[in-house]
Amino acid sequence: MKIIAMYLPQYHAIPENDEWWGKDFTEWRSVASAAPYFEGHYQPHVPHKSIGYYNLLDAKFIKKQHAMALRYGVSAFCYYYYNFSGKTLLEAPLRVISASTDISNEFCLCWANHDWTRAWYGQSKEVLIRQEYSHENAVRIFEGVKGYFANDRYITIDRKPLFLVFNPGDNPLMAKYNELWQYLARAEGYAGLFLAGMEALGDRIPPAVHGFDAAVEFAPDWACALEFARENRDCVRKIDYRTVVMNMNRKPIPPYTRFRCVFPGWDNSPRYKGAATLFTDCSPGVFKYALEAAVNYTRKHLPENLHYVFINAWNEWGEGCHLEPDERYGFSSLNIVREICGGGCAASEA
Repeated sequence: MKIIAMYLPQYHAIPENDEWWGKDFTEWRSVASAAPYFEGHYQPHVPHKSIGYYNLLDAKFIKKQHAMALRYGVSAFCYYYYNFSGKTLLEAPLRVISASTDISNEFCLCWANHDWTRAWYGQSKEVLIRQEYSHENAVRIFEGVKGYFANDRYITIDRKPLFLVFNPGDNPLMAKYNELWQYLARAEGYAGLFLAGMEALGDRIPPAVHGFDAAVEFAPDWACALEFARENRDCVRKIDYRTVVMNMNRKPIPPYTRFRCVFPGWDNSPRYKGAATLFTDCSPGVFKYALEAAVNYTRKHLPENLHYVFINAWNEWGEGCHLEPDERYGFSSLNIVREICGGGCAASEA
């Protein structure tokens, strides 16, 4: 059983963010300035002193971060990959990680194929960079990722690199992309690509529609968040974490391969302010229940070569969704991962 944590490579300044959000902007600016909206609301989330407000251009920290993950049973990461018609953003940490001989975590990539808009930080839907779908851009995506596929640590399934697409339904040419990518992958000496679409935004389109091999459950599954549909969208929306976890575990088993995914919590008020969505009554106990259920499901319903469980996320601090330790709860989530999935015998850092 391998744990794959979703990883946001955003925590470093780039010229585009400087232009759009202000000089030296990173996610930390929103995280550090967050404030509670009601009594008992846990904000801001302050990173544990062992990691601080880190910079992902710091190769020494990246090595430390990945070693920490491995000690606690997070044996692999899925890095979000931002490519817009051949123009990549936030790729510098991925290059460091891929080139490092001091990192042993396996990894895969998830193409974040949505438009980049101001809505990411609770503003307008103004498009800053748009995804354009075409044969030429499909080739550009493959050319951008094939170097990562060649890394010895890249996850392969049946000699096929595992490649995720965040929301394949957004791409009207997704099936054509699949055909072209399979051809290009075979030309590189692989058996093809193992393609998996994330069931983002409640999307449960069967993978076969796009010619994909599998789906990855998105956590939280918004279709299971019953309160979400009933809340006023102009104010903070509260959803019970325990209810959503139970609803996710009660979903019917699909007639296709679905990798399970769990989440330790969610609160995007650092980004969306008073229009945020957050989960209440999050607790290590419920997270442990969710992870155990996902692991048991995987053992029971998927063949051994597909024994992967995803966690959203390693470091989505702007969404209050992180395995990385904070000053309030410390290493509790990571200790749960290690307890259930293993991770060496290093002493706890809590």
